[in-house]
Amino acid sequence: DVVLLEGGDKIPADARIFEAINLEIDESMLTGESVSVKKTIKTLDEDVIVADRRNIAYAGTVVTYGRGKAVVVETGMNTEIGQIAELIKTTEKEKTPLQIKLSGLVKIFAFVALISSAMTFFIGFCAGIELFEMFFFAVASAISAIPEGLPVVMTITLAVGVNRMAKRKAIIRKLQAVDTLGAATVICTDKTGTLTTNQMTVRKIFVDNQFVDITGAGFTPEGQFQINDEEIDVEQIKTLQPLLYNASLCNNARLRSHKLESGERRWEIYGDPTEGALLVLSAKNGIHKEEIEENYNRIDEIPFNSTQKYMVTFHKNSSKEIHVYLKGAPEVVLNLCSKISINGDIRNLMQTETDNIHAITVDMAKNALRTLAFATQSISEDQIESFKEALEKGEKRLIFQGLVGMIDPPRPEVSESIKLCKRAGIKVIMATGDHKITAEAIGTEIGIHQEGSFIITGEELKVMSEEELDEKIDNTSIFARVSPEDKFKIVSSLKRKNHIVCMTGDGVNDAPALKAADIGVAMGITGTEVAKEASEMVLMDDDFSSIVSAIEEGRVIFQNVRKVVKYLVCTNVGEDAVILVGLLLLLFLYGETFLIFTPVQILWVNLVTDGVLDVTLAMEGKERDVMAQKPRHPDEPIFNREIMGNIVFIGTLMMIGTLFMFLYGINTYDLGPKAQTLAFTTMAMFQVFNSLNCRSRTKSVFELGPFTNKYLIGAIIISVTLQICAIYLFFFNILLGTTPLSLLDWLLIILISSSVFLGDEVRKFVRKHVVSPTY
Repeated sequence: DVVLLEGGDKIPADARIFEAINLEIDESMLTGESVSVKKTIKTLDEDVIVADRRNIAYAGTVVTYGRGKAVVVETGMNTEIGQIAELIKTTEKEKTPLQIKLSGLVKIFAFVALISSAMTFFIGFCAGIELFEMFFFAVASAISAIPEGLPVVMTITLAVGVNRMAKRKAIIRKLQAVDTLGAATVICTDKTGTLTTNQMTVRKIFVDNQFVDITGAGFTPEGQFQINDEEIDVEQIKTLQPLLYNASLCNNARLRSHKLESGERRWEIYGDPTEGALLVLSAKNGIHKEEIEENYNRIDEIPFNSTQKYMVTFHKNSSKEIHVYLKGAPEVVLNLCSKISINGDIRNLMQTETDNIHAITVDMAKNALRTLAFATQSISEDQIESFKEALEKGEKRLIFQGLVGMIDPPRPEVSESIKLCKRAGIKVIMATGDHKITAEAIGTEIGIHQEGSFIITGEELKVMSEEELDEKIDNTSIFARVSPEDKFKIVSSLKRKNHIVCMTGDGVNDAPALKAADIGVAMGITGTEVAKEASEMVLMDDDFSSIVSAIEEGRVIFQNVRKVVKYLVCTNVGEDAVILVGLLLLLFLYGETFLIFTPVQILWVNLVTDGVLDVTLAMEGKERDVMAQKPRHPDEPIFNREIMGNIVFIGTLMMIGTLFMFLYGINTYDLGPKAQTLAFTTMAMFQVFNSLNCRSRTKSVFELGPFTNKYLIGAIIISVTLQICAIYLFFFNILLGTTPLSLLDWLLIILISSSVFLGDEVRKFVRKHVVSPTY
């Protein structure tokens, strides 16, 4: 099949070009490059990377300029975009660090429950207890060892985190990967559209022997013309306004705006991005193409092509005078100029000036500025054809106006976001399809690239072994001219080095690496549907800083998971210890066997009392300097040695306090429901006070603010109310086997159960003033 290609066409298949007339194709969705690719019919080497295959038109890309013909060579899944889709399908997601840790924790709970039940059964068997009664003892012990509310509260904790992220413009698509962000050690990001705006923007103009800086970014026509950081009046630079007319009129693009649902106005370019940048430049000075075209009617043109490297338009004004406007490659334009405009005066172009302009062009290129030169002339209408012939012969007929340097600029907030990443111990790597010089300039400007770090190109990467890449990757800041397969290879290397990889991107070319990464982050506005489907998170504002916010929330989520799990485990340790030690104590002191808690009472504490309180710990806000810490190690357990010691400490206090109240009940009343109710209520109140402890493992409740977590205060009120109902309502007396308590009983319960709060406050005080606080 032969495909006919014209401006605006979307290419249906990979095709070999055999006719190209000024043909340019936008391949940014495939390669990541923001500049349209000029196509050729020349034969190229087979091992040329995708971005440099200028004789191939790729499926899904769009013709921006010119026309051509191509013969189809690949269709469907055999096209470049199809191969990317195939990579996505073959990439399997691994379990997240939290899933692995919780899976291990569940196994521990199951093992503890088994041991606890076996010990209870053995003790009962040795004591000669009946088999049926022993069964109840074993069930009670197993129930006390398992945190029944953990699955529900974990889902709620993650959901709360997802909601917080959504408020910060980060939409989580896969709940189970939420916490992975908090452990991220590397952000591997595309350049075009992620670190940059994917909107070519004029940064600098050289005119009248001086540089003029242009502020503003993207397609929004807002910005200033400045010299030495001070705004200037464009009319003061005599040649600048005529140059802006040239930039606007020698142009085939269109600048349009429309209102979004939010009421904001969004500007878009229709046509070549480079020409669009020139329209935006002129519009910043109030020069709009549609308006000035009424007085400068285009009557002829010489379209741009890759051989002549310039474009010319001829315009007739109201005085019937013909204005010639030309733009093109600086070296070509200079060879067509005999004169130069300086401060409005036209004089001969000297060789020293030509050499200086060439040097400036080279310097601008080193700063990743794509440079165009502009020239003009005034002629009569009958001279048009002869003037065109003279240009074709290379005769010097033009007046040089100046140079315009443009770039796909970094997003304004990116530099600060990268500083925050470094502070948080997170490495940022740029992986782009763009050229090395451009990538280095952008990377240096925003703080990714520093002296001493490597920049590896796609060609270098292709010949590297896995071992060579693994050796260099920790000291590499930029990968340039990389293909989708290369990005996949980069992510794989980082994962072999035990990094938790966050991959950001917006194009189809990013999709395989997005899926291979621990967490893929797609752009919501500019991102393709393929990229979104392959990702775990979508940034609704395409703001790189939202990634940092999401990482912060990911760290808060892990902190809150720790708080919730610690709270639940404290309950289980306390209950299990009470049952086992209590059983032995009753046998030793009284020669009796009696359940301190019934199985229903244990379920009440685990599901009702804890179920109300543990959810509110998931609502706890971030602790100070959460982003000043290094990323936690992927293998770091939910419970470290310090937390385990704290759990044992709290569980021991609960056991001693609960057994004390049970023995008090036996001595004051008898061995029956009254003593059981005292122990049951004491354990429930221990949970209330312990919920305050678990808000932070390092900071006092009074330092945090007792009422800063309003959800927890409400939960405490509900929990205490439910416990009162469990004791004084007849229905619950029958269900739970409880009896009413006296005021003195309540005073003792509050006094004993508050010991867990006071004890942990003392521990935090000692830790803060004796041991250096580390989180």
